Order: sequence, then structure tokens, then C-alpha cells
Amino acid sequence: MVLCGIATLGFSAITLLVGGLSLGTSLFGGVLTGFAGFNFFNANGLLLIQLVVLIPVLAVLAPQLYQSVWRDVGQTLRSPTRLFALGGGAVFYFFAQVLLFLSAGTLGPAAAAPLMFAYPLLAVPLLWWLNGDRPNLLRGVVMLAIAMGVVLILRPLSIVSAGAALLSAIAFALYVVTNSLTRQSHPLAAGIIQYCIMAMLSGVILLLRPLAVTQGLTSQFVMGGLGLGLLASVSHFFHYTGLRLVGGLRTALIAAATPLVTALLAVLLLTNQPTIQMIQWPGIVLITLGGMTLALDRISRQQTS
Repeated sequence: MVLCGIATLGFSAITLLVGGLSLGTSLFGGVLTGFAGFNFFNANGLLLIQLVVLIPVLAVLAPQLYQSVWRDVGQTLRSPTRLFALGGGAVFYFFAQVLLFLSAGTLGPAAAAPLMFAYPLLAVPLLWWLNGDRPNLLRGVVMLAIAMGVVLILRPLSIVSAGAALLSAIAFALYVVTNSLTRQSHPLAAGIIQYCIMAMLSGVILLLRPLAVTQGLTSQFVMGGLGLGLLASVSHFFHYTGLRLVGGLRTALIAAATPLVTALLAVLLLTNQPTIQMIQWPGIVLITLGGMTLALDRISRQQTS
């Protein structure tokens, strides 16, 4: 559980770094100048650099975390059904990540991360429809709490300004639902395949609009992307190690704290960021508690069954 907590801090730090790179900040004695106009293609460029670092690191570490990882990868590649489902999940996760980066670079990490973690509002009904995972009264109350949290966070904002964060939540919900259809694949093997697909998709987008990224390319941008890759590599190592030791449900319980952790760290560590209004804090807390309650409910169901 401690390793899962370290992974959660790492994933929060990724969102913080994107916010600092795009909006500018003073961090640990260094100064990030920010971008004049952070856009989708800038976010895609940062994600591509992150994946270029993450994929080789995962390839080296994977056998240490799961000995049969390459056998599972081979079996998945030979199964059109599993590969199609993983490919669909990779596309949804790609857009969830790029849109999260974009919203972190415009709204700031403190508001972007909680809004993305409102994904259960779509994921829970879809899982009920596809897998027969019928919600109970507790889940209904939690869904209402998360919806209230979204409304509170959006009060000082406009739908247009928060559009990227809301679309990120939709894409992440579709990723979660699609991944529920590929339970035959080990999470690490599935992750390696999906990250490779995401890198290819990101590269194609870069080739379509190279000037949109290269015109704003600076040494700070490249170093920031490499920093994201390093943070992602460390976070994934602890995440998959924790996943192996305590299972997916307890890992999800710790990961559900990401919205509140990200918001607190953003306020404490970053400067030049959009101010979080007092009315938004209860919304962040509601979304965080809602996600943790859903994870606890799944753990309770699993123990009962």
C-alpha cells in the first residue's frame, strides 16, 4: 500500500510538472517560463517524449515484475479480439492523457485532476450496461456526491475553459470500460502494448502538424518531457509492484486520492497558477471521497463473494 502511495504521488507530480511547464512556475529553485499559448499539439509533444522514455524502461523492468510478460504480450498480439480491445483502450487513454495535459496547462493541475477523476459518472453506468455490474444504493449516493463535486469545481469556471478536463474524464471512462473487456491480459503486458500504440498515435499526430510543436520547441520543453518520462517510469514501477502485492482493488483505493493530493501539492509547490476558489475545495474532496468509496465498495463485494 505504501508503494501504491508513492506511485500516486508520482502520477500527481506528472500533472504538476505539466502545469508548471505550460503556465510557468518557480519550483525547487528553478524557474519554468511557461508557454504563450499551450495547445493540444504541445500536450501531444510532451506525451510523446514521456512515452519515448517510459516504454524502454518498462521493457527492461517488465521481466523483473512479471516473468511471463513477453509470453503474454505474444499471446495478445496473436489474438485479434484482445488486441482490438487493447487498441481501443489505448486510443481512449491517449486522448485522456493529452486532454489532461491540456487542461492542466490551462486550468491548472488543481482543477484539472479532480475533474478528470469524475469519470465514474460515465464508467459506472457503462459497466452496468456491458457487464451487468448493477449499482447499489451506496453507489447511487456516491455518484450524486461526485456530480455535486463537479458542479462545485465548475462554479467559478466556464464549460468552455473546463472542456478539455471534462473530455478527459469521458475518454478515461471509456478506457476503463474497454479495459474491463480484456481481463485475460496481465496488466503489465496490456500496458506495454497500449503505450506502444499510444506512441504510434502520438507520432502520427506530430507528423500531421509538426510545426505546431516544433515552433514552440525549447530546451525546457524537451527537458520537461524527459522529466515526465522519468516520473512516469518511477511511478509505473511502484504501481505495478504494488499491484502485484496487494491487487488491483486496493491499488485503485490509493489511486483515488490523486485529485486531493494533486490539488494540495499544486497550491503548496506551484506559483503563477490559477487560484482555487473556496467553493471548489468541497468539490475536490467530494470527488476524492467518492472515488475511494467506490473502491472500498468493490473490495467489500469481492470479499463477500
